[in-house]
This record gives sequence, C-alpha cells and structure tokens, in this order.
Amino acid sequence: MSTISSWLLSIAGIVVLSVLTEFVLPDGQINKYVKVVFSFIVLLVIILPIPKLLKSDFNLSQFMGEEVGLQEDYLEQINLNKVTALTEEINSKIVGSGLKNVEVAINSNIFAEKLEIYGISVDLREMIYAENFENKNISSAKEKIIQIIRSMSIFDGVEVKFYE
Repeated sequence: MSTISSWLLSIAGIVVLSVLTEFVLPDGQINKYVKVVFSFIVLLVIILPIPKLLKSDFNLSQFMGEEVGLQEDYLEQINLNKVTALTEEINSKIVGSGLKNVEVAINSNIFAEKLEIYGISVDLREMIYAENFENKNISSAKEKIIQIIRSMSIFDGVEVKFYE
C-alpha cells in the first residue's frame, strides 16, 4: 500500500473512531473533552507526514510505486513492439529479395528506457532460394541479408551472426 493511501486511511480511521466514541459517550463535559482530544489527534495525523515530504531527498515515486511499475511495463511493451516490427520488416525485405525460410532474431534489451540492440542472429539452416534470386550460393545470400540490415540506420554498428 502506498504511503499516501495509508496516510488517508489513518485519517479516516481516526475520524470514524471519534464519531463512534461520540455516539457512545453521554452528553456532558466529558464529551466535549473527548471531542477536543480527537480533534487534536486528527490534526496530528494530518500534520505529521508533512516534514517527511519536505525533506531534500523527497521522491515522488515512493508514493506512486505502482505507477512507476506500470510505466516500466509500458516501456517494455513499446520496446517489444519495436523489436517485433523491425524483425517483420527485415523478414519481409529478405523474402522480397528472393530468400525464404530465413529466421531473424534481434538480440536486444527491451527493459531499458531506450531500446538497446546488441546484435542480430540470422538462421539460414532452412533457407530456400526463390527463382528470382540470382546467385544461389550461401555467400551471396549472406551479402544480400547484410545489405538489407545495413540499409536500416537503427542497425548501424550492430553485429550480425549467421547460423548455417
């Protein structure tokens, strides 16, 4: 439970307790004193967290912990969507060049704030040459795949590994 919600819960608890005590106690002098005491307690419960909030190391994420977790999940999903879209784009360009059954995997850190791409793995073990592919040998296929990958600026300097 976050700090703010526990703070509000304690305020509500004190107010409910004071109302219940007021109903139980008979009218008279003691009831007035109990009201004053409970008013003082409510005031203390409201004021006591304020010095903690005014500290120099105040961090809003300690109060909104769940929100930060949701934001991290959101960034992870966005980066995963980017990797999926890039993989599909590479695959469609490879198929368009005349190579089929080529598996491409992008090695990345989707948990980072900005997508970090470490390398690309290309599986050529089940590759099939289409009729429109000119030189039907493995080295020309590798050159074509590297040319496709390098044409995308996001992959500048990224290592490409082939599995034959």
